[in-house]
Amino acid sequence: MPARKPVLLYFYPAQSSFVVKDLRLIEREYEVRHRGFLPTEKWQTPLVWLGQIFFLLRHIWQAEVLVCMFAGYHSFFPALFGKIAAKPCLIVAGGTDCVSFPSIGYGCFANPLLGRFARWSYQLAAHIAPVHEKLVWQDYTYQPNDYPHQGFRFHCPDLKTPHTVVYNGYDAQFWQPDPAIVREPNTFLTVCAGLDMRFTQRLKGVDLILEVAPGMPQATFTIVGAPAGFTFPGQPANVRLLPKIPLADLNAVYSAHTYYLQLSMSEGFPNALSESMLCGCVPVVSQVGAMPDLINGSGFVLPVRKAEVLEQLLKKALETEEVQTLSQKARRQVATHYPEQRREQELLALLQWLQKNS
Repeated sequence: MPARKPVLLYFYPAQSSFVVKDLRLIEREYEVRHRGFLPTEKWQTPLVWLGQIFFLLRHIWQAEVLVCMFAGYHSFFPALFGKIAAKPCLIVAGGTDCVSFPSIGYGCFANPLLGRFARWSYQLAAHIAPVHEKLVWQDYTYQPNDYPHQGFRFHCPDLKTPHTVVYNGYDAQFWQPDPAIVREPNTFLTVCAGLDMRFTQRLKGVDLILEVAPGMPQATFTIVGAPAGFTFPGQPANVRLLPKIPLADLNAVYSAHTYYLQLSMSEGFPNALSESMLCGCVPVVSQVGAMPDLINGSGFVLPVRKAEVLEQLLKKALETEEVQTLSQKARRQVATHYPEQRREQELLALLQWLQKNS
């Protein structure tokens, strides 16, 4: 009879692709008991907390370790119960829980109450596992309307909790160029959820794309994630909208485009960018978070949030004669440095270390 796996409690604010992937990895070594924190209205938050407390009271004594994806309201009680019960709690810091952008109301620390719960969670946790060094601390120069630095150490200056960076990982066998698809020249692609909200358009840099597109009639800009019937007011003729596309079909979309745009004001370690690079897209990214390090010379970096600078950069990208070389370099960069196996090994090793040293 096989030995019983140790019990791990896993908490998350939404069932994102990050969560699904990590659950799959962790379940290879642990019996995972997971609980989402998904109030549909703000007033339901205390009720969801109550359900979380009952879950913790029922399972904490069998658990060896707790994991929270991101810090926030949902991570406070797991970190607190872990502290009380001497069960180590690991918080995976992913992006929004490390930043504050008051100019657009984005980031945990832009909300005083949410920021307080995130700070308490980080303080109570046994360890933090950011997905990139830039989420710990980064100098921020992309736009001047917010803080000159970002990262959880900047927003929690007295934090003593240790951290270990564990990069995101990607399956290079699943994400690869489709040989049956001819890549269209002069095509730019971006994937964006919540496309109909002005806040999201600004956060993800879609507003910049709409601003530069009319001056670049030789190029086509595809934006994935449009709700049914949605169009932008005065939408340029060379901007094409596609609905949200299932994960299994994204490979074909990536493979049909030459460049991938990720022009966000804030990012941690974006999945879509990494997946598109594995599929051979040449990346064009803002100088934000992990992205310049992630692409590592395989594409183009927008240093400041200005439409005229972006237009010059995109024209430079279109004129390059090294598209094929950059495409191969982009795939090699993610496949070599950020394989899924690396995240699995490092995350599981960290969890086992926490078990032994708690």
